[in-house]
Amino acid sequence: MAKDLSEQLSRLGHKCELLVTRFSTLKDENEELRKHLEELTAQIDTLQKQNEQMTNELRFLRLSSAIAPSTETAKEARTIISGLVREIDACVADLMKDI
Repeated sequence: MAKDLSEQLSRLGHKCELLVTRFSTLKDENEELRKHLEELTAQIDTLQKQNEQMTNELRFLRLSSAIAPSTETAKEARTIISGLVREIDACVADLMKDI
């Protein structure tokens, strides 16, 4: 009976060592994954800013190409400018409400 208890304690000790080893490994992996997550989050932020800049650049390029003398591009330019004027008028109206 004492021998069985000794064997059980020995097996329990080995299992505890195994659990500690696994815990340590998983803790290290978790730390690496968190660092990787931070890097990816920073990369996402950078790409979103770059996307926003490129969208603005595309808008300006469309506007500048719309100023070209062809009829179709002139219509596009008028549409874009009209939209911008409406936005400005709305902003001015909002500012006048506050006064």
